[in-house]
Amino acid sequence: MRRADAIQSHLEDGLNLIAALAIFFLMFVGVVQIVGRTFFDFAIYGYIDWIEQASVLFAFLGIAYAQRLGSHIGMDLTMGWRPSIRWKVELFGVVVAIGIISVLVYASFTNFLRAYSIGDSTMDIRLPTWPAKLMVPLALSLLWLRLSLQIWGYLRMIAHPDAEPIAVPKLVTIETQVQDEIAEVLGKPDTR
Repeated sequence: MRRADAIQSHLEDGLNLIAALAIFFLMFVGVVQIVGRTFFDFAIYGYIDWIEQASVLFAFLGIAYAQRLGSHIGMDLTMGWRPSIRWKVELFGVVVAIGIISVLVYASFTNFLRAYSIGDSTMDIRLPTWPAKLMVPLALSLLWLRLSLQIWGYLRMIAHPDAEPIAVPKLVTIETQVQDEIAEVLGKPDTR
């Protein structure tokens, strides 16, 4: 399981880096577009179409990475509960999530196939939309794999509560979270 988690983590890290570079590139292109139009009467041909198609990179490529770290926005109502109960609640949430993601992978893949088969393109400069639409089921499939690893990891933690967590986000206690927030505000390094 540790090996599968490591391989998956490397893939997620790489895709997250691509997503970060896409954000940087889109910011750079946006500045060029604004400065060009304002001062030089120059515009990037098909700017809106390019931005629309590239947005899928930063919107979806980092989703499995965020799931691995447990950094999606959410409320942790179980922070004060015993770890054994928290692992079960987390498992339930991941099982529900994998069901939803399974439906989304199928639906987004059929959307890609439809766009590919009819030659769908953008309105302005006729960029094909299928590459961007293919990125969605690919990124969601990677998330599906991460959720599968987490189910395996949570089942392992339920069976062996004292084991080292593998392939699941670390459970943080209220005390640890408060200490981390205080250290962050004071600018002190994490001592754990």
